[in-house]
Amino acid sequence: MIDVKPYIAGLLGDIADVELAFPQCPETLPVITLTETGNDVSVILSGKDRYSVITLQTDVYADDAATVTQLAVTVNSRLSALGIKRSFAQLITDEKYPRMCMRFRFGVDELTGRVVSL
Repeated sequence: MIDVKPYIAGLLGDIADVELAFPQCPETLPVITLTETGNDVSVILSGKDRYSVITLQTDVYADDAATVTQLAVTVNSRLSALGIKRSFAQLITDEKYPRMCMRFRFGVDELTGRVVSL
């Protein structure tokens, strides 16, 4: 099993503050939260996980929908450059702060750390 959240947080940290758990209410905006919603082993070799399929949810919060959208495009571009594909995106504006919820699904070779598009 591999935990990709710290690595992804490092990649996105210059875009906005990154939280590794879903906050009840963000204190400072903008903020990106990372929630791993799936981590399934697909291949086991010699008794060890070798290949895992990860589903990662990112939520981008900001003061207004335009800023949320702009930041979400940057997050998506950064992850897409690694071969991580977005499987879902929705702008949510009926909460205290607008947010863009995006889900990404990708494979990871745990021996090499290589990201594999699904």
